[in-house]
Amino acid sequence: MTRISIIMPVYNAEATLAASLQSVIEQSFRDIEMIFVDDCSSDGTAGLLADFAAKSGIPCSILRQEKNMGVASARKRGIEAASGEYIGFLDADDRLETEALKKAAAALEVSDEPVDILGWDWTLGFTKNGRLMRQAGFGTPLQAVMNLMGGTMRWNLWLFLIRREMLVSNGISFIDGADMGEDMQFMIRSFLAAARVKQIHESLYRYNAVSESSISRQFSQQRRSQIESNVKEVEKAVKTSEHSDVLCPEMDSLKLFLKRPLLIGNEKKNYELWYGWFPESNGAAMKNKALPLRIRLLQGMAARKMWTGVRMHYRLIYQFVYGILYH
Repeated sequence: MTRISIIMPVYNAEATLAASLQSVIEQSFRDIEMIFVDDCSSDGTAGLLADFAAKSGIPCSILRQEKNMGVASARKRGIEAASGEYIGFLDADDRLETEALKKAAAALEVSDEPVDILGWDWTLGFTKNGRLMRQAGFGTPLQAVMNLMGGTMRWNLWLFLIRREMLVSNGISFIDGADMGEDMQFMIRSFLAAARVKQIHESLYRYNAVSESSISRQFSQQRRSQIESNVKEVEKAVKTSEHSDVLCPEMDSLKLFLKRPLLIGNEKKNYELWYGWFPESNGAAMKNKALPLRIRLLQGMAARKMWTGVRMHYRLIYQFVYGILYH
């Protein structure tokens, strides 16, 4: 059995794909297969994938969607096609660190029992001065879920290897069309199903951050509906979990985290959208002690419709501190 299946959804990725694929070629660990799901690209993506499959020496499957279905559908199809013991994800505009797969495989080998999920740290940016980003620590699946729901740990799929048999036996996958929050529900449900997890505090991934054009676009009605569909999947999994008594109250923290970006900016309409979206969570605005006091105060002001305070927070922290002092 192939050790690791790497799934890469691609859509018009010609500008960044070559560098991403080169980071795979440079890996010394080769017990892998690449699963590409081309979501109806119209640029030179297909040619780059065909060239990689022909020359890399790495087993590849290139799947093409009949129509543009979105990233959740592409990831779902990739899992269905994978044959590896473990599944990992690589985005077409990111890169693996040098020897990332070798280090990940070594961490799995030293465990006496099968590891269901392996996690690691990452680096923001591609330069030598890229910023090292450290994941919150976890030693048990419950601790990881608490971190994810509380907003102290990232759920990006490329931060983990997940045992495929665990996913299949528990029916964990993605919802077609629900592209916003798809990684959130997938990783929370995966950790809820996991028996044994492991973490290495070393950067194995290079992430190329590209911000959306606007908060309004990020939180359009369509995208909010997609997030809500994924939240419902999490709620169902949490309620049936053996830790439901601990985790059900954490749903408020998760909802607050999901809508927090609406408080980053000057627009009152976004603040009011924050207040009306997942309103049942507003009463927990100040309760998550794992968050910095600044964030709790921001949420507390929003829960009381203190929009002047919310706007002052944005101007002080994002425009002055981040925009000027750390620019």
